[in-house]
Amino acid sequence: MPNQRPVPPEYITRGQRIVEDIHSDYQHIVVAHDPDYGHVLYLDDDLQIAESDHAYNRAMVEPLLRAGLTGRVLILGGGDGGVLKAAVHGGVHEATLVDIDDKVLELAQCYLPGLCEDAFNAPNARVIVGDAFAWLDDANAYDGIVYDLTMEPVRENQSRLEFIEEIIGRIAASLQPEGMLTMQCCSEHQPRLRAEIRDALDRHFASVADGPVVVPSYHEQWIFAHARYPVRG
Repeated sequence: MPNQRPVPPEYITRGQRIVEDIHSDYQHIVVAHDPDYGHVLYLDDDLQIAESDHAYNRAMVEPLLRAGLTGRVLILGGGDGGVLKAAVHGGVHEATLVDIDDKVLELAQCYLPGLCEDAFNAPNARVIVGDAFAWLDDANAYDGIVYDLTMEPVRENQSRLEFIEEIIGRIAASLQPEGMLTMQCCSEHQPRLRAEIRDALDRHFASVADGPVVVPSYHEQWIFAHARYPVRG
């Protein structure tokens, strides 16, 4: 049987112009320019976000704003700064972003100003370079937590189900009694993963909703969720 060739990354198949291609201590980072979507960020050849994808950031932040949860908000990941901008410009009093890769933060400010604008330097923003998961040990600390990281296990010998259960449980424990989690979940074409996430949310929160949002550069609908009132015990 002949060897299968790996699928080329989207910045190749879409004919985008590469403007940065570096390897940080954590991942392969590519910034490419697309004539329709502006600058596009790829991590390990996986499309993350484009300058035109404001719908992604609104889907992550607007549930918090509608609920009036604008006190202390923790953003896990989100190094492109788009979610941070939506939070600090939307009226969040204290938004803390934690991302492990300072190179992503640097490139975002250089190439994705349409997403982040001045968010990294906003007076109500706090930006920390570090392990986002380490910030989930402070019980009842936050009014809102935005999860903008992977759905795949970060430790060896841990299944995806175990990872999802662990991370959602830790987030629930870190929220105020009326707090809310918002998160990106998966493609609309991944019903099994969507169900796994929804099941974990239903176990840890009293009120849960999810649904699709059109993200322009994705060429498909993406599932986002928000969950409120963490279940204790």
